[in-house]
Amino acid sequence: MSSKIVISPWHRLIDSSTVMSIAAGSDGTAWSAPVYYLFDDKGFYFFSNPEARHIKLSKNSLAAASIFRDDADIKNLAGIQMSGTILKAPLNARSALVANKYCTYFKITGNAMDILSFFTSKFHASLYRFEPETVYFMDNSKGFGSREKVEL
Repeated sequence: MSSKIVISPWHRLIDSSTVMSIAAGSDGTAWSAPVYYLFDDKGFYFFSNPEARHIKLSKNSLAAASIFRDDADIKNLAGIQMSGTILKAPLNARSALVANKYCTYFKITGNAMDILSFFTSKFHASLYRFEPETVYFMDNSKGFGSREKVEL
């Protein structure tokens, strides 16, 4: 008898989407930005310029992120809403592995052995990790505004 692996709808959404909107704010200023992400080890990795507003505003404060399936019918709206922190990924073997996975997934090629240095020199970007603390899955197919707290 074979066992069937059940994948949750929110996990399918994370795996099938590529763009996450992140937002941060402090001192009465807020900013939101779309980023391409790679979900790995319960975190969302993305590259961004260290001088970008959403990165500067996220220092020492909470951030928020969301991933939604685009659909013209409001009854099919579903997505993930999160609060957490944005941290610069350390320069270590784990970050290098994630950066390589990111490049493979998004078909980014370069003649560089060190992907993290490649992103810094070519795109002026560093690797960041959004670490969610609170996660909700919202699904209008279960009722308008229906959402449930989930664990990644």
